[in-house]
Amino acid sequence: MTQKFSNLLKAMFVTALFSGLVVSCKDDNPNGNAGIQTEFNVTIPETATVEKEGAITITQQGGQITTAEAIYLEKDGQFFPCTVKEATEDHFSFVIPQNVETGTYKVHVRKNGKRTYLGTVVITVVDEIIEIPEGATIYGSIKTTDGQPVANVVVSDGEICTVTDADGIYGLPSNKENGFVFVSVPSGYEPVTNGTVPKMYETTKTRKDVPEIQSFKLKKVEGQDNFKVIFMGDKHLANRTQDVVQYKKFCADVMNYKASNGGTKIYGITLGDLTWDQYWKNGYLLSNYVKTVNENIKDLIIYNVIGNHDHDPAAIGNHAAVNPMLENVAPAWYSFNIGQCHFVVLDDIDCSAYDGVKDRPYKQNIYGVQLEWLKKDLSYVDKSTPVYVMTHGSNYSYNTSVANAYNLRANTGSDELISICSSFNEVHFVNGHLHQQHTMMPADAPANTYSNKVYEHNIPAVCADWWYSGYYTPGCHVCTDGVPAGYAIFDFTGKNVKWGYKGTGMDEKILFRAYDLNNVDFSNVAWKNLKDSKVIDTFRSRYETPYAGDKRKNQVLINVWNWNSGYKIEVKTANGETLAATQINEYDPLSIAALSIPYWDRDALTSVPGTGTTKRFHFFQVQCPDADSNLEITVTDNFGNVYKETMERPKAFSTAAYSINK
Repeated sequence: MTQKFSNLLKAMFVTALFSGLVVSCKDDNPNGNAGIQTEFNVTIPETATVEKEGAITITQQGGQITTAEAIYLEKDGQFFPCTVKEATEDHFSFVIPQNVETGTYKVHVRKNGKRTYLGTVVITVVDEIIEIPEGATIYGSIKTTDGQPVANVVVSDGEICTVTDADGIYGLPSNKENGFVFVSVPSGYEPVTNGTVPKMYETTKTRKDVPEIQSFKLKKVEGQDNFKVIFMGDKHLANRTQDVVQYKKFCADVMNYKASNGGTKIYGITLGDLTWDQYWKNGYLLSNYVKTVNENIKDLIIYNVIGNHDHDPAAIGNHAAVNPMLENVAPAWYSFNIGQCHFVVLDDIDCSAYDGVKDRPYKQNIYGVQLEWLKKDLSYVDKSTPVYVMTHGSNYSYNTSVANAYNLRANTGSDELISICSSFNEVHFVNGHLHQQHTMMPADAPANTYSNKVYEHNIPAVCADWWYSGYYTPGCHVCTDGVPAGYAIFDFTGKNVKWGYKGTGMDEKILFRAYDLNNVDFSNVAWKNLKDSKVIDTFRSRYETPYAGDKRKNQVLINVWNWNSGYKIEVKTANGETLAATQINEYDPLSIAALSIPYWDRDALTSVPGTGTTKRFHFFQVQCPDADSNLEITVTDNFGNVYKETMERPKAFSTAAYSINK
C-alpha cells in the first residue's frame, strides 16, 4: 500500500467517524461555558489541572454519561479520544491521553451515535498537583530540569512580586491585568527555550478570580562569572528589500563570533523593532521573526525588548497593542539575572492613544504600572549589583550643537526611572531606535540627573538604515551616521564590564573609517530618476556643499564608532609629526554615497525623503600638510584597546573601496 493511499484511508476513517456524530447541543459555543444548554446536565469547569495521563472529574446530574460513553477533547480541529473510567449519578471521570498538552480544549461526548459539545476547559498538564496557596490566583512551582525545587526565585505578574518558598512554590494574588506571569531568572540558571526565545513567562489563561497554575523549569548552569552579551539593535524585518537575506548574513556573523568564543557563556538581547508593523500586511509577523531567527541562530538564548514597530497598529490602547509581542516573543516588561548583574526590560512606547484608526499615534513614555513594578523588582536586588535597563528609546538625547553634551528627554518617564535606579552603584541604560550610536559616560550626564555611575549606550541598528544601503549598495551596510550595521559586545567579568562593537562581516578590531576628503566630491552625481529641482537643491545644500571646493582641501575625516569621551585619537605623519584631530559634527561620506544617493534616486521624488544621512559628533577632522602625506591613525578606547590604520594617501573614495564584499 502506498503512503498516499494509506493517508487517504486514514482521512476517510476520521471523516466517517465524526460525520456520524451529529452535534445535538443547542449552543455549540467554543469560547466559554456560560449559557450552554445541552441535553446533558453537566458542569464543565473553566480550568482543570491534571498530571500526565491523569483524570479530569466532571459533575453531572442524572448519571447520563456512563463508562459506556466516549469523551473527546478538541483543539485546533484535532480530536483526542478519552476513556471514561468512572461514572456515578453526580459525576464522571475521564483519562486524558498522553499526547494532550496544556491548552484550551472543547469537550464533546459521543452517545447513541451523536456527538454533543459540552463546553470548554483550560487544561494544565503538570508534573505534580500543587495545593493552591491562600489568596493566590496564579501559583505554581519553580524547579530545575531534573526536578529540584529552586527557592527564593522572584516571580511577578508585571505589577506585584513574590518569591518561591523552600519547596520552590509561589502564589500571587494577581488581578491578571497585564496578562502574563514571569520568572526573574536567577543567577546560575537559564530558562528553557523555544529555539532562541526564553520561556520564562506564560500568558494568563483564566479570569482574575479563577486560580490557575503556571510552573516553570530552569536549567542550572556554570560559567556565569565571566560571560558576554550581544546587544542587537533594530532589525525591522518585513520581507522587503531583501531584508531576510541580509539578516541571514548577520546571523551567520553572530554564529561565527560565538564559535570563536566557544569557551565563554554568550547571551543575546535585542533592543526592539524586531519587525516592521506597517508591513505586517506583507505576511511577515512576529511569529515569522521567531521562525527566522530560530532557523539561523542556534544555542543562543536571546532576551527581547519591544519596539514601536512591534506594537499592533490596528489595536486600541496599550494592552491590545502589545498582544502580538506577548503571544509570540516576550512580555513588554520583565527582569532576569546573569552572573552578578541584574537586567530589566521596559516598554517605553506608549500606545494609549491607539484607536485602531489613527496612524500609530504613539509617544515615548514608560507607561502604566511599570515604574511602580520596577521599585518592587529592584527591592530584591543588592545595591552593589550592576543594573542594566533595556528600553527601545533612549533616555538622553545627544546635543548636536555641543560635543559630548547630553539632555534628559522630557515627559518620557526617564527622570523617574533614573531616580528609582539612583541608589545603585552602577546603572547602564541600553537602547536602540535611533539607528545611530552614542555612549554617554557618567562625566557627560546632565548634572541634575546624575548622582551615581550612570551610563547610556545607544546601539546602532542590525538593519543599519532599514536595510536600504545593503539593498541598493551591496557590501556597504551602514547606518545613517556611517557606523556599520552590527552589534555591541559587552564582556562581563564579575561585576565589571568592557564593551565594544563589531560590524557585520567585519573584523572586531576595526573601529573607524578614515576618508581622504581630497577625493570626496558629490557635485557630479548622475541622477537617473531624480528630477525635482527642490529635492536636488536640498541634497546639494545638505550633502554636497560640506565637501565642495577647497575648504576641505588636504583634510582627512575619521568616523569612530562606539566612540565616547574616554577615547583618545592620535594622528601622525610618516615623519612623526603629530596632527590635531578636531571633533566635529559631520555627515558620513560613505553613508551619503551608499544610502542617500541611491535612496533619493530610487524613483521620481517630488519631496525630500525622510531617510538619509544624518550628522553625528563621533567624527574627527585632521588638516594634513599636503595631499600625499601618509598617516598613522591610532584610536585608543576607554579600556586601553588600540585600533590602528596606516593611511596611504592619496586614498581613493568609492563604495567599492569600502565594500565588505570586495
